[in-house]
Amino acid sequence: MRPDAPIDNAAYFESVAEGDDPVRLGTVTAAEGAVRLRDQLEKARLAALLDAHLPGRDLRILDLGGGAGRMALWLAPRAASVTVVEASAGLIAAGERAAQAAGASHVRFAQGDVAAAEIEGPYDLILMWGVAAYLDDEALRALAGRCREALAPGGLLILKEPVTTEGPRQYDTRRDAAGEIVYRACFRHVDEYPRLLAEGFTVLAQGPTCAHLIPRGVQGTEGAVAATEGAVGRLLLDRLGPLAVRLDPTLRRVEAVCRGSEALRPLLAPVPVIQAVYALSPRSKTARAPDLSVVFIAYNESECVTPVVQEMIADLDAEGLDFELVLVDDGSADDTLSQMRSLEASDPRVVVISQRNKGIGGALRAGFDGARGRYVTWAPADGQIAPSAIVTLYAARDQGDMVTTVYRHRADPWYRMVISNTLNMMIKAGTGEQARSGGNYLFSRQMWLDFGPRDDDSMMISTAFRHNLKAADRHIAVVEIDARPRYAGRSKVLNPVTIARTAWALAGMGRPR
Repeated sequence: MRPDAPIDNAAYFESVAEGDDPVRLGTVTAAEGAVRLRDQLEKARLAALLDAHLPGRDLRILDLGGGAGRMALWLAPRAASVTVVEASAGLIAAGERAAQAAGASHVRFAQGDVAAAEIEGPYDLILMWGVAAYLDDEALRALAGRCREALAPGGLLILKEPVTTEGPRQYDTRRDAAGEIVYRACFRHVDEYPRLLAEGFTVLAQGPTCAHLIPRGVQGTEGAVAATEGAVGRLLLDRLGPLAVRLDPTLRRVEAVCRGSEALRPLLAPVPVIQAVYALSPRSKTARAPDLSVVFIAYNESECVTPVVQEMIADLDAEGLDFELVLVDDGSADDTLSQMRSLEASDPRVVVISQRNKGIGGALRAGFDGARGRYVTWAPADGQIAPSAIVTLYAARDQGDMVTTVYRHRADPWYRMVISNTLNMMIKAGTGEQARSGGNYLFSRQMWLDFGPRDDDSMMISTAFRHNLKAADRHIAVVEIDARPRYAGRSKVLNPVTIARTAWALAGMGRPR
């Protein structure tokens, strides 16, 4: 049997459907205190996503695989109607009792196979909260496609799934006394869901459901959960749990800084499996894929992003190009994201992707995954790459499998030149290849799907991409462009985290990937 072969988990969940508490029912985690804290953290995370992307009341909500209505009953005050689709008759019975006790007559339960559910919209919000882990890729895409068709304009699909943060997929498999598999969940890599659903959805937000600031001496999340089961652990959980919920957004930011630092990362326990949440906006159901996608990456570029993007739209329109702009906000702390949202609202060809800060490579990877164009290129949001350079690249699209650039003229301060020259020398020393590219490049979307580096969040992602193409005997053409001074602000490249990511990626690039 294939490790990803589908399993009917309904019988297993029937076995954990005893009782009347929606928070406890249907979970595979035994520690009650940890389950209740997780419930509070997940609800706080979902509330923040809804406040940011779907504010207001009277929402039409579909909760797929909603169990005994844990999330549905909590969402009821925001909703005009909530429909829960669940396979387990025991969980549905418990949910109906809980809805009746709460006076939530607008929460309705329906029994059925979630993967094959017929979905009749429109809905403002569809939750798949712990569903995708039980589906293979084909079934997941099919279900997501039906969700997309059922979402109203401006609606959201929100997923919450267990994922790995490193290495390949993992599987949680459980057997009965006879050795038969009764339960299986697939833990995909954290970045797999955006790729699997890229055809139909744009990722508005992605990240862990809660912080994992677990000291190195504790055995990851399992050790942290075990620590809550003793008398002292339960007492601390009761007293500190509410504070942890309030502080969680800050704790997640602190954790991101720690795990991104070579010096601080050893202080924290590795967390190879986490719960991650994704807020997905459906792409237009009627718009065809454009000829060209231009990915803009930005981190704290509030002084630049609006005029630079508006200039690009005007110039590409003047050239008569069929294009979309994919704007990637890489965890900005200023109002870069809000400006991007305004640009998106004013032009249907603008798509916004928001993510936690991952650096240049992570931002490019998110943009390339989200692009739909036959050809894809990119530019920083600082304005150094003029629209004329994009036009030059697109005009040369038939010259190679990738068209990359060298600068005729580069109006950079001295320290940027030092960084660039040092980086080129490092690439030459590490890979034996002369780094000629001055910056951006253009490629067919198929080249990215076939040869794009899937695990690189460093500045080396572009070098790794070219490295993979060369190893496959693909032709790379070169054109000349000019680089302008940045529109405003200052560069964010020179920082210890970026340098560490770059050096680490370069160290592993001696052979094609």
